[in-house]
Amino acid sequence: MTQDDESRSPNQTNMYGQTVELLSPNKMLVESATMIYILSFMLALFVMLVWKGSSLTSGQVLLGALGLMFTLSIAVRQFASFR
Repeated sequence: MTQDDESRSPNQTNMYGQTVELLSPNKMLVESATMIYILSFMLALFVMLVWKGSSLTSGQVLLGALGLMFTLSIAVRQFASFR
């Protein structure tokens, strides 16, 4: 197909282009999935600390709280890198 033919039919697609578009991840989808994963991990850590907090030693609670803050910092950095 020549350049002139392409300018006359700009909406024409080929099979390769459609396959690449179908299989390549959408940026918004990747951002959303990453944030959902990180936030669900944070929520799971928080629930475990609240649920098992009374039976944990002070060192375990400290490690859980540090893990929660570390996960929060990763979430903030991920969010900032997407914007």
